Amino acid sequence: MPNNLTLSAVSDILCRAQRVLICIHHNPDGDAAGSAFALAQMLRAMGKYARVICADPIPKRLRFTLREQEEWLYTEGMETEYDLLCAVDTASVGQLGALGHLADKIGVSIDHHGTGEVFCPAYVDPEASAAGEILFDLYRMWCEAGQLQPDADIARLLYTAIVSDTGSFKYSNTTKKTMLAAAELMSEIQSATDGGDDIPMLCHRLFECRTMTELRAQRAGIDALRLEHGGELGIVLFTQQMLTDNGLTMEDIANVIGLPRTVDGVKIALAIKQSPEDPTAWRISSRASVDVDVSAVCATFGGGGHKRAAGCSISAPDAEAALAIAIEAFGGALTQAEGCE
Repeated sequence: MPNNLTLSAVSDILCRAQRVLICIHHNPDGDAAGSAFALAQMLRAMGKYARVICADPIPKRLRFTLREQEEWLYTEGMETEYDLLCAVDTASVGQLGALGHLADKIGVSIDHHGTGEVFCPAYVDPEASAAGEILFDLYRMWCEAGQLQPDADIARLLYTAIVSDTGSFKYSNTTKKTMLAAAELMSEIQSATDGGDDIPMLCHRLFECRTMTELRAQRAGIDALRLEHGGELGIVLFTQQMLTDNGLTMEDIANVIGLPRTVDGVKIALAIKQSPEDPTAWRISSRASVDVDVSAVCATFGGGGHKRAAGCSISAPDAEAALAIAIEAFGGALTQAEGCE
């Protein structure tokens, strides 16, 4: 499967299409939503019809990215109405969730995950901090070619994508190129007179706004926090029963990975969540604060991502079995890394 398309080739594929269906990974984050809806806006501005779909609801804190689109969920057979399906920020078929059956119909993928499963013709740049950084290059390419006019709303979406996946430019994936792209977008946003959000408001929406249920989720996560491997492996696990007992949803615990990673001494943080559709399926999000390749661990379970931020799904009959699998796999990675020091 070709995975070495140039960005120009991707541009040609998109420009030839008139109706584009954009697929993003389940449990969408700011990069997936910001990048996909930015691409949809760009295509619409070029006179095309574009729509974004996802297997899961867009989190409430990211609904401001929807712009003109109110619905994002897939309905059976809708792909037949489009002449191109495009995946954005999706490293594997598994990340499509319930949209996995569309994988063989996807004509092009734009992604930045260095570890994953190439399932269609793709442009993958693991040096990019976010899919949004790649979409910024496409945006600039189309503007310079006169195919698109600069648009503050598109800039807001791209900035949302980049600032989300870099953790406000704190993470190790932030590069000089990232900052230059962000600076250009920031200039475009801050000089706009359309009454839209400025940079402080965008960041407030993304990082500071929390519902009461999200705060309750944080409390439940603290109660569930456990440390393994001498305190170097921090884990928060949520079962569906825990969600019910605390009056929470999967959306409320979307950012629970932030809890274990803030604990002093934790080198790898894990958030393990039981699937609402299949009680034997468990979704794992992993983050490393040291030089440990969590994407390699996730790849053994069919997942992928970045060296220090990756995800996967595992099968286990219950919570204790899921914990045991995770501790063995990620604890083993820590042991191996320590042995190389």
